Amino acid sequence: MNYRILFTIESLFELGPVEELKILTGALSARGHEIHVAILGEYRAEPKQWTDSGIKVHVLNKDDRTPLHSFRDSFSIIPELRKLIHALSPDLVHAWCGQAEILTLIATQNVLLARPLPFKHLISTRLAIPRELGFTHQVLENQLGDSESFTTVVPHASIKTKLIEYGKLESQIQIIANSTTPPNPAEKPIARESLRKKLGLPQNSYLAGTVAPLVHRSRLKDLIWATDLLTCIRQDFHFLIIGSGSQLSRLQRFASLTEAKAHIHFLSHPESSVIQGLDFYWHPHLQEPLSGNLLSAMAAEIPSIAVYGEGTQEIIRHQETGFAVNFGARDEFARWTKFLIEKPEESQILVQQGRQLVETAFPVESMVDGYLKLYQSKFESK
Repeated sequence: MNYRILFTIESLFELGPVEELKILTGALSARGHEIHVAILGEYRAEPKQWTDSGIKVHVLNKDDRTPLHSFRDSFSIIPELRKLIHALSPDLVHAWCGQAEILTLIATQNVLLARPLPFKHLISTRLAIPRELGFTHQVLENQLGDSESFTTVVPHASIKTKLIEYGKLESQIQIIANSTTPPNPAEKPIARESLRKKLGLPQNSYLAGTVAPLVHRSRLKDLIWATDLLTCIRQDFHFLIIGSGSQLSRLQRFASLTEAKAHIHFLSHPESSVIQGLDFYWHPHLQEPLSGNLLSAMAAEIPSIAVYGEGTQEIIRHQETGFAVNFGARDEFARWTKFLIEKPEESQILVQQGRQLVETAFPVESMVDGYLKLYQSKFESK
């Protein structure tokens, strides 16, 4: 059975949750399903990769250059989303991460005296540990999503545990692990050269990077300190922070107060190939279990160093598939990166084993089949 599915998402920022959605929607479209994506917030680039895959993209936010601000934006977003649902009559509406879930929950409620919405099922996906919400927000979210038929998909048991703590029913949560598509190895040298040109760096420089929301819990200051330590002995080393968020100016100021300020760079709107242009991938937090960005780096044979704990221990086997460091251990990021620079043969063995683990343990087919089985179960239980 083929479905018409409407996905809702905050923006098409090329990495993080959107990369997972791109993999899923591309695979679903290739299997004959009709896929629509509604952008509720920022819209900064033409979605050519999406439309080339037969996916129809709809921009609902009139202020499409500004991030969502939840309830303030709901006054314009919710009517537009309801109008789109009426026009499409989708079989499923699937909210994908962030503010998209609460706005979609509100928009899909049947309203007194309003025409009932013509969709059959509602699903959401959360790829990060949820923050503790204010009491009113939490009660509203729990009440809107209290239907037994509403399912939230998470990639890891740690997110499920936290959602249950916040009042969600265990029966409403399903685990489907993240995945990634192996990139074309021939594109790696091109991406590396292009990224250095963009940042104004010498082609023989070493570049580590991370993708994360620019917020406190991403622990990006730890990586700035690690860069400060490493550049004391490696002037050819640079560090790139990829992402956007409320703490951009604070992080820039913090970086400017270090000796490594000329070695720290920020990139808010990257191309999807940016990870392939890195020499090392740093992952400093446990907020995104089975992080798609970490999986992408390892699939691209980028040596990876990550904080060890729930959600990374399944990927990083210390000195086998990557390097595991203690939480907040800035010196360990610096130390292992120095080792990788000076031991290229050992580094090559490490990345090959990391890629093999990702391809074996997190295949795309498993993720796509997991979602299709969930969709099918919704219609069978009706």
